[in-house]
Amino acid sequence: MNDHPHVALMRKVYEAFGTGDVETAGTYWKEDSVHHYPGRSPLSGEHRGIKESTAFANKMFELTEGRLRMDVLEIGASDNHAFALLQTRYERKGRVLEMPFINVARIEDGKIAEFWTYPEDLYATDEFWNL
Repeated sequence: MNDHPHVALMRKVYEAFGTGDVETAGTYWKEDSVHHYPGRSPLSGEHRGIKESTAFANKMFELTEGRLRMDVLEIGASDNHAFALLQTRYERKGRVLEMPFINVARIEDGKIAEFWTYPEDLYATDEFWNL
């Protein structure tokens, strides 16, 4: 059975991001996209447009010195949305944050228009990024 096109899109995003190729991952986002990252940390907020979204992703790589991993457990999609269940591992300043995350994307014209990130434990995520 062939993947839904939105599943294939999300796989491409995670394949590029997983190798640190933030610029290629950004090509799958609309110019006026919005990435919503929860909490109260240097990464939190609404990142508008590809420039802000790629800056956000590059900041993750900078803060972890490239020691981050997102293992895709499952991707699903409908005509307008896609989701990814991830097992993440981030390392920084001698600390490790390892937990499931869920990402939800709204898709328009074959690209990500809006993206929400949901960590399993928001408090632990904030604490980690605020080290």
